[in-house]
Amino acid sequence: MRYNSLFTCLLICSICLTSCSASRLLSSWTDESLEQYRLEKVLVVGVAQDETKRRIYEDTFVSSLTELDVQAVPSYTVCKQAIEPNTEDLKEVVEKTEAGAVLITHLVGRNEKDYYHPPQRINSIDSHFSYGLYGYYPAIYRSVYTPGSYSGSTKVILETNLYDVQTEKLIWSARSESIDPVMTRKYYQKLIDLFLDDLEKQKIIRP
Repeated sequence: MRYNSLFTCLLICSICLTSCSASRLLSSWTDESLEQYRLEKVLVVGVAQDETKRRIYEDTFVSSLTELDVQAVPSYTVCKQAIEPNTEDLKEVVEKTEAGAVLITHLVGRNEKDYYHPPQRINSIDSHFSYGLYGYYPAIYRSVYTPGSYSGSTKVILETNLYDVQTEKLIWSARSESIDPVMTRKYYQKLIDLFLDDLEKQKIIRP
């Protein structure tokens, strides 16, 4: 029983380590008519119910853009609370920052799943024979009646859109998928790196 429990724990840990906070870009779109578009000053807006997470995300994105010589402003420094969902409030914040583009990230979907891990036997069949009758029965009994275990997995999909302020047109859009994300600066940084890599690939950000 001890060996079965150990094996199950190791299996669960292995699954968690390989899936935890894994992120990838699902899709990306760029307005090809704007071949010469160059990203200048950007207003970064994170749409989230948790203000702390919003500020961490915006700060991390702004810091990363600054390292690429792109001037950027986190929205929370202009509007302490979330920007109200209307044209007037958003325009007011944009005008205050004098941004040429607005980058908005929001949650598209969240999916939670439970997985059942059946009990595992790590003892070979031959090893049971050496137990004798009174050792064999308890060993195989525990193998049969040791319960399995459950583990959960959460999939989070985010969408990030980049708009040009002057034309109000969508310039670039991307969706990301993260498995079991922990909303820390480290997670946000890895996610933002995916977005920035694609923005550089699409030549919206140029060295």
